[in-house]
Amino acid sequence: MTHMVLALSLSLVAVVPMITLERSVCFGTCPAYKVTIFDDGKVVYEGKDFVKRKGRVEARISKSELEELVGEFNRLNYLNLDDEYGVGDKCPESWTDYPSAVTSFTANGKTKRINHYLGCRGLPILDQLRALENKIDEVVNTKRWIE
Repeated sequence: MTHMVLALSLSLVAVVPMITLERSVCFGTCPAYKVTIFDDGKVVYEGKDFVKRKGRVEARISKSELEELVGEFNRLNYLNLDDEYGVGDKCPESWTDYPSAVTSFTANGKTKRINHYLGCRGLPILDQLRALENKIDEVVNTKRWIE
């Protein structure tokens, strides 16, 4: 019985996503999709709107690519950032009709999720978040499913 509980516990841990990136539509034709990266390098892409490939596709990234992404999250001190960067007092300059990028990162049993409205400009952290979001796209090569 103990082995069954342990096996079930391990299988539940293995299905927890480590990194996600979800891009929303804008007032136009911005690609909307979600990418989920698991701790074993498995990638699940879900195309929604304005993408070449709609639906679910699975792929893999290497251990070194995953470590590179984790390093970027850690360098940004992601787990200690605000939960949202959008219109309001944390947004010195706001442009309308832009999409949002929602990322999440799980490390050491903690999960952090950040909603980043891409029309919000004027703070260095916003540029750093945008770079992180673009890095996820680059490592996963989402371009192959979007364009």
